[in-house]
Amino acid sequence: MARLTRFLLVVVLATFTATQAHACDKTAAKKALAKMRPYIVASVAVEDGWVVVTLGQDYFSWSDRQTEGIVTTYANADACVTGQARSLEFRSPSGKLVARADRLRGIQMK
Repeated sequence: MARLTRFLLVVVLATFTATQAHACDKTAAKKALAKMRPYIVASVAVEDGWVVVTLGQDYFSWSDRQTEGIVTTYANADACVTGQARSLEFRSPSGKLVARADRLRGIQMK
């Protein structure tokens, strides 16, 4: 499973990052978000005004750099699709806070 997740990481990051140099490409952003499920992103829910993104089980095998890349890619793709930066909270599969992203502070890894 970890090999599949690493492959998906490369595909998602390469696909969406390549389109970021230009204006927001909603089609590419939607594809990037869709490719993240279910291995990279296990679930998305709304709690207390935050969009809570729970990362997949392979989270524990990712490096800090990979996790930051996933969080950044997800936040940018989400902002592209929704038309604005939202308050996002990223959690590990065990519920530990990994990162937050919002309009005022940007992305903050924990």
